[in-house]
Amino acid sequence: WRGGAIIFMRSVLKAYGETNRQIWGADSFCGFPAPNVKAYPVDSDMRLHEYKELSVPLAEVKANFDKYDLLDEAVSFLPGFFSETLPGFPIEKFSLIRLDGDLYESTIVALESLYPKLSIGGYLIVDDYAIPSCHQAVCDYRVANRIAEEIIPIDWTGVYWRRLQ
Repeated sequence: WRGGAIIFMRSVLKAYGETNRQIWGADSFCGFPAPNVKAYPVDSDMRLHEYKELSVPLAEVKANFDKYDLLDEAVSFLPGFFSETLPGFPIEKFSLIRLDGDLYESTIVALESLYPKLSIGGYLIVDDYAIPSCHQAVCDYRVANRIAEEIIPIDWTGVYWRRLQ
């Protein structure tokens, strides 16, 4: 939300001297989009776009990286709403994907755009699985793509699974 998850990821890679990995942070950096209830009616009760405090500018996220001397060539940002930036995103392979989109639309777009690029043996983390719209998007995607890997809880809202096929 303020870069914490990817700051942590970058710090782990740096601590272990890992130099051949790239961290990507995809975010609007201007809050949530208004729900597209015509296309995604499950998002009709979501009003996250009304909470301006959820908007964290890219400059603030970069400043947070700078506090820990972690803003370097291994960190890249993809600003914009997922529906505008993730389809066609040119990266071919991921070993780890962490989704934090809350909305059905954001989650399904991210899954459709990125999951096919997740390496076998890679991990998918879903931050907001307890939110009904996010949960529904994950379930719909898994059913449509016959994903049967066990979903493992992280805490009261987050889950993950390891891609096995």
